[in-house]
Amino acid sequence: MIYYFAMGKMILFAGKELPAGNDMASGATFQGKKVIATSLTAPETEESDNASNAVIPVLWNRGSALSSRSVALKCENEGGIDEAVLVFDEFYLATKYREINNNAQVLEELIGSYQYLTQELTARFLRTPEKSTKIAFLHKANFSLCDGITSNSIRSSGIELSNPLVAAAAGAFKSYAENIAATLAETSPIIPLLISCEPTNELSKRDSAISMWLCEYMDSIDNLKKPLSPKQKVSWIKAGAKNPTGFGILGF
Repeated sequence: MIYYFAMGKMILFAGKELPAGNDMASGATFQGKKVIATSLTAPETEESDNASNAVIPVLWNRGSALSSRSVALKCENEGGIDEAVLVFDEFYLATKYREINNNAQVLEELIGSYQYLTQELTARFLRTPEKSTKIAFLHKANFSLCDGITSNSIRSSGIELSNPLVAAAAGAFKSYAENIAATLAETSPIIPLLISCEPTNELSKRDSAISMWLCEYMDSIDNLKKPLSPKQKVSWIKAGAKNPTGFGILGF
C-alpha cells in the first residue's frame, strides 16, 4: 500500500515524465510541496520510493486530449493543485524523439499535449477564483542543428541537438505560453509565469536546483505587497533570477 504524506501546497509537474522527472519532483518535495507528476507508466507500476518523496504519479498519454482531462481530474481528486508547471525540456525531448520523423505524432505529443493540458487546468482553476493558483511554463532550451552549423564549439561538443521537429515544437511551446499568459495577465485570478533556462545556465545541469528555485520564486509571489503587473506576467524570467519585489521587474 502506498501512503502519501500531508504537506504544503500541491504542485503538478507535467512534461518530463517519471522516472526522467524524478529529480525535478524531488526538488519540489524538498521545498515542502506535495507533488503530482506525469508518468510514462500507470501509477500501480511506479517504484514505491515515490511515496517517501510525496510524489503522486499520474499517467499522461501526450497524444490524447482525454488523457489530459484525466490528469486534471486526478489533480482535482487529490484535493486540487495550487500550482502547475508545464515543462518543455528540449534536450530531453531531443534524445527521446531522435528517430521520430512522424510529423503528426510530434504535433500531438509535443505541441497539442501542452495545449490540451493547459486548457483543462485553467478551466478548473477558474472554477475556484477565490483560490490563488499559478501556472508556469518552463522551457529548458537546447541547441539546434542550425546552431551546430553556425557554431564550431557546439558542433564539436557532441551533445544531442534538437532536430527540426523538436526545435519547431519548442518554438510553438514558447509562443503558446506567451499568449496564454497574455490572456490571463490582466483579468484572470490565475497567475502565469514564463521561465526560460538556457543550456549555458548553471541550473540547467540539475533539475532539482531549477525546481527548488522555482518553488521559492512562486512562494515569494504570495508575499508581494503589490501584485505582478501584466507586463511581468508575459515576460520571460531567467531561471535563477531574484525573487520579485512587486515594485518592478527583476531578473526579466
